[in-house]
Amino acid sequence: MKTIFLILLIGAIALPGFGQDHQKLQRLTVFFTNDIHGGIVPQKAEFLNPEFPPVLGGGASVAAIISGVRRQGAQEGFETLLIDAGDIFQGTLVGTLSKGMAVVEYMNMMKYDAVTPGNHDFDLGKDNLIELIKASEFSWVAANIYDESTGQPWEWVKPYVIVEKNGIKIGFTGTTTPGTERMSFPENIRGLDFRNEITSLQKAVDEMRSQGVELIVALVHTGLPYDPREGYAQLRKDTYEGVMAKSALNAMEIAHYVKGIDLLLGGHLHKGYREPWEDPVNHTICVQNYGNGGNLGWINLFLDPVDHTLADFSYPADRNTLLLLQQDEFWPDDQVLKFIKKQQAVYEKGFKDIIGETRTSLTRSSLGESPMNNLITDVLRERAGADFSFMNYGGIRADLKVGPLTREDIFRVLPFGNEIVSFEAPGRLIKEILERKVAGGRRGLAISGAKVVINKSLPDGQRVVSVEINGALLDPQRIYRLATSDYLMEGNSGLSMLREIPREEVAFHGLLLREAVIEYIREHSPLKIKLDGRWKLDDSARPSAEWLEKFPPPRAAR
Repeated sequence: MKTIFLILLIGAIALPGFGQDHQKLQRLTVFFTNDIHGGIVPQKAEFLNPEFPPVLGGGASVAAIISGVRRQGAQEGFETLLIDAGDIFQGTLVGTLSKGMAVVEYMNMMKYDAVTPGNHDFDLGKDNLIELIKASEFSWVAANIYDESTGQPWEWVKPYVIVEKNGIKIGFTGTTTPGTERMSFPENIRGLDFRNEITSLQKAVDEMRSQGVELIVALVHTGLPYDPREGYAQLRKDTYEGVMAKSALNAMEIAHYVKGIDLLLGGHLHKGYREPWEDPVNHTICVQNYGNGGNLGWINLFLDPVDHTLADFSYPADRNTLLLLQQDEFWPDDQVLKFIKKQQAVYEKGFKDIIGETRTSLTRSSLGESPMNNLITDVLRERAGADFSFMNYGGIRADLKVGPLTREDIFRVLPFGNEIVSFEAPGRLIKEILERKVAGGRRGLAISGAKVVINKSLPDGQRVVSVEINGALLDPQRIYRLATSDYLMEGNSGLSMLREIPREEVAFHGLLLREAVIEYIREHSPLKIKLDGRWKLDDSARPSAEWLEKFPPPRAAR
C-alpha cells in the first residue's frame, strides 16, 4: 500500500507537461487500457525474469489504483475517465471460455466510460458481441461500423456519446480497424461495413463540436507506429491523398488528419508508449498501452477552467504514462480479486493439469523458423497427413520455457480455437502462398515439410528462390496435400487466393489445432524440438537454372 500511496501522491502533484500552473487549471484524470485479451487474471511476468517471474496483479491491481484515485478526486474536486480501445476478451481461459462475459462483468465493476470493439471482439461472431454489448453498463462506440443493408450506423454501437463530468462536456467516439474484414471469418461479420477511419471520425467530431462538446476522446483499434520518430518521418512524406488510398492506416495518421480530437487512444499492436505522442499540427495527444493486461495507462489532463480547452497534461510517474502492475507494488483490491478468482475456478478447471514437459525452450519467431513454430506446424502436417503445412505468425501467441507443460500453457499459445483443414493443390500455389507472405515488408510463415530459401533483395514475386518438399525441388504441376488452419483458409492474413478453393475440396478435420498439439505433447513427451534449416533468409541466394525453368520470372523481369 505504501507504493500505491506514493504513486497517488505523484498523480496529485501532477508533473508538468508544458510548465503550466496546474493549480489554476481543472484536472481530469484518464485511465486507459487496450488489447486486454482477457488479461484481468493475475499472470507471471516471464518477460521480466524467466526463472523467477514476478506476479502481475491484473484487474484487481487496476481496481486498487483506480479506486484510490477516485477517492482522491472526490476529496480534491477532479473527475476520472476509464476507457478501452478494444480486443477485450480473447486470450485467456476466463476471457475466451466465458465468451467475454466475465470481462464485461469486470468492466462493469470498474465503471468504464467507453469502449470500442477490436477485431478479436468479433472472433465468436457479431451475435456474441451483441450479447456483450447488451450486458455492458458502459457505452460501445465505433463511428465507422455500418449496416450494409441500410447504409446506417450499426445499431449496436454508437458513432459517439456525450457525457458531462464536473461541468465539462466530454465526447467519446471511436473506430474499429477496417482490417477486421480481412482478419475475421466472413460469417462473424456478415452484413457489416467497416469504413475509413479518418472520414468516419471527422464526421463524428464535427457533429459533437456542433453540440458544444468541449473535450473529445477518440478510441481507435488501430496502432501507433512502433517507433514514433520513424512513423512521423514517414507521415511527413505522405500526402493526404496517399494516406487515404492506403488499405491500412495507423493511429498517428488518424490523429494528424482528423481535426478536433483532444486525446486519442490507440490499440491493436500491443506497443506501449511511455510518453504520449502529440501531433504538432492538431496537438492531439496520443497514448497507447501494451497488451494482455500487464499495464495500466494513466494520464492527467488539465483544462482551462473557463472554456474547458485542453491546456496541459502530465504523467503519474517520471516521464511515463504506463504502470507495470506488479502485485507486490499494487496490492489487489479484495472485492475484485474475489470476483476474478471465482471466474478462474469455473473456467480454468482441469487446465492446470500437466500434460508433458519440454526440454527445449519453445520460443516463437516472426522471421521464419523457431522451436514453437516448428512444433505447431509439424503437428499440423502430421495430423492432416499433408506434404506441407503453414501457419501465420500472428496465430502463435506465447513462448513456453523448459519444464512441465499444461493445457493452459497450450491455450496461451493457441487461444483462438482454429480448426485443422487440408486440401490438395499444385506446387505453383505453394510458391504463390510463400511469395505473398514475403512480398514488401512481410516476413513469411511458419512452415513444415519443406526447405525454403528466401532472398528479400529480389523483386516481389521472385523472392522465393528454392523450395524442396520430400527432398525434391517443388514441381509447379504436381499435386500436393497442404494443411493449415480454417482461419487462413478463409483468406485471412493476406492469403486471399485460398478463398478461391471450392469448399467441397477442403477437408475440415473436426479437430482444433490446440487439441492436436496437446495430444502430440502427451504422446511425445519429453519434447526436444530442434531447428532443421527449413526456412533460410539469404540475400545472396539466386535461383538455379532448374528452378527458373519450373518457375520462370515474368517477361518484364527477364
